[in-house]
Amino acid sequence: MKKKLNFEKIFNRKIINLKTNLAKYKNKKILVTGSEGSIGKKIILKLKQHTKFITSVDVDFDISKKKNIDKLKKIEFDFAFHLAADKRADYAEVNPSKVSKINIITTSNVAQLNVKKIILGSTCKAANPITSYGASKLICERIVLNENGNVARFVNVFDTSSSVTKIWSKIDKRLSIPVTNCKRYFITLEEAVDLLLFTGLMKNGRYSFRNLKKYKMKDIANKIYPNRKISKMKLRFGDRPIENLVGLTEKTKIVNKDILQIVDCWGT
Repeated sequence: MKKKLNFEKIFNRKIINLKTNLAKYKNKKILVTGSEGSIGKKIILKLKQHTKFITSVDVDFDISKKKNIDKLKKIEFDFAFHLAADKRADYAEVNPSKVSKINIITTSNVAQLNVKKIILGSTCKAANPITSYGASKLICERIVLNENGNVARFVNVFDTSSSVTKIWSKIDKRLSIPVTNCKRYFITLEEAVDLLLFTGLMKNGRYSFRNLKKYKMKDIANKIYPNRKISKMKLRFGDRPIENLVGLTEKTKIVNKDILQIVDCWGT
């Protein structure tokens, strides 16, 4: 059995515990797209403690299809947590139109539903995007914000299904751990879910965590595999050496000690 990684020890910080009044979700009608993903499954578990009126959809109920959206239009939702997306950044560089269409069309379709508040799970790759995936998520942010919805801008969610740690864990123990020469932000799965639930109760806007620190991938690999050789590998096309959370045309407002709001600053 794979040993569970200790986030606090690896990153030398306490896990952020947001104070959110989850009772405000009591008996609310809630849609969760991307419900079979790591974040989708976790947020549904939390919401089930407060409401039984949850509609969950994933790839087997393709929300890019009009017939499926028409079925959802018959329901009045209080909240829609839109997590469904094609997140394969490398694949998107080879298939930019395919990935962009999926992400933008599904978000546009959710925006057409009878829902009081949409909460989009976005990504730091939407800040000054240089990839097709990042650019598509920035457009998705615009769609949701224009519908008076909210955006939770994530950074890398540590040790989830698409995390680099899953790749490292499959490498033969006799071989070195390959890392890129880059710096990344990381949060836990619990923190990602808490950010979504917090964001859902805020006024229209884009929210993320404050005071996150960037970590060198080499340092993370050394913490997890202290007795293994670390080898350097080239960045993939579209990978940034240093991850950004806030774009050049964005500024931040402090919400509380843990959360900031990211706002566009056109003309300033």
